[in-house]
Amino acid sequence: MAGVNAMEKKLAEYKCDTNEAISLKLVRFPEDVDDDSTTFHPEYSHQLFGDDEIAFGYKGLQIQLFYTAGNLSTLFKVKYSSKVTEAFDCVEPDDVEGKIREIIPSGFTSNADDFTSLLEKEANFKPFGTLLHSYTVHNEEAGEFTYQIHKAEITCPGFREYHERLQTFLMWFIETASFIDADDDRWDFFLIFEKYNKDGETLYATVGYMTVYNYYVYPDKTRPRVSQMLILPPFQGEGHGAQLLEAVHRFYCSLPKVQDITAEDPSENYVKLRDFVLVKLCQNLPSFAEDKLPQGFSADMVQEAQDKLKINKKHARRVYEILRLRATDMSDEKQAREYRLEVKKRLFGPYRKNQRELAKMKKCLRPEELVSHMGQMDTQTQHEELEKSYQDVVEGYRRIIERIATHA
Repeated sequence: MAGVNAMEKKLAEYKCDTNEAISLKLVRFPEDVDDDSTTFHPEYSHQLFGDDEIAFGYKGLQIQLFYTAGNLSTLFKVKYSSKVTEAFDCVEPDDVEGKIREIIPSGFTSNADDFTSLLEKEANFKPFGTLLHSYTVHNEEAGEFTYQIHKAEITCPGFREYHERLQTFLMWFIETASFIDADDDRWDFFLIFEKYNKDGETLYATVGYMTVYNYYVYPDKTRPRVSQMLILPPFQGEGHGAQLLEAVHRFYCSLPKVQDITAEDPSENYVKLRDFVLVKLCQNLPSFAEDKLPQGFSADMVQEAQDKLKINKKHARRVYEILRLRATDMSDEKQAREYRLEVKKRLFGPYRKNQRELAKMKKCLRPEELVSHMGQMDTQTQHEELEKSYQDVVEGYRRIIERIATHA
C-alpha cells in the first residue's frame, strides 16, 4: 500500500492546471511576445480537458496560443520541462497538442520567428464589413483610443478564416460555448476593432464580437437573437460591451422587418448589460417620462418600446422598474411601499403558478404525494424567497442606475 501511495504521489507531480498552463496573447509589437504583462489566461478549459481542467503527463507545461492583434494569425507551441514517459515507461501522457488542434484551425505556426514576421503583414489587415459606429475611450495615462464597430458577412473575403480563429476564444471564456454553423446565411456578425498607430501607420486590433441569428416570425418578420458575445480580456471593463450591444440594437431598430431583439440563454452579466443599454435607450421616450412612472407599467410603454426600439414586453417591464426606482424617494414610506408592491406583483407570478398547480394536484395525488409537494411550496418559505428576490432585484437595479449616472 505504501508503494502505491508513493507511486500516486510521484504521478501527481505530472498534473498541470490547464487554465494556468495555457497562455494567450494579442501581439502588436515583437517585444510583446516575451512580455509577461501582455499574457492572459482562460477562465475555462473543461471542454477540452475535462471538469477538473487538468492535463496529465507533464511538468512545467506551457501551452502558448499567441495571436497577431488584428488578423489573429496564430502561434501554437507546447513546452514542458519533463514528461511522464521519461520516468514511467507504461504511463501515457494526455495528448495536449491533439486536444488544442481540435479547436484551432490549420494555418498556425509553431515557430516564434515566423510568427514575429507575420506582424509585418498586420498593416494590410483592415476591418471586415460595414462600419456601423465609431467611439472614443479616454485613458488618463495613455490618452484617447478610437474604436469601430463593423457588421460583417461570412461572404466577406477572408472573413470565414478570420472567424474560425476568433471563435476559438469562446472555449476559454464562455462556460457552455460551442461553435456555430457559419454557412447558415441567417447569421449576422458584429465586430469591434481598435485603431492604433505603429511606425506612422494606422493598424487595427480585434477587441470583441457578437453573433446574432435571425429567426423567422410569422408572417413576415424576423427576431434577431444574440447567440454569442465576447469582449477579449485585455479590453474588458472599458465599456465596449455596452457600445457593441447598443450599436447592434440601433442597427436592428432601423430594419422594419424586425419584430424584437432577444438573446439565447443569456448570462447574468449579459442581462445586466442589456438592462443598462435598454434603460439608456428608453429613458427619453415620452411614455417613460418621470411623471408617467408612478402610474404603473402601461400599454403605452409596451407599444412605444416595441415600435421605436424593438424591445419586447418582458424587457420593457424591467426598464420601467429601473426607471421607476430612480424616480422613487425610497425614504418616503408611501412611495417605497408602492414601488415594493409593484415589483413583488411581478415576482409573485411563479409562486401564483405554483399555487394553481397545487390546486390541480389536490384533485389527483394521493395524500402522501400531496404532502411532499406541499412541503416544497410552504407559504412562509415563499414569502421569504419573494422578499429575498425583491432585495436582489433592487440591488441590481441600483447598480444600473449608478452606472447610468456616471455616463450621463
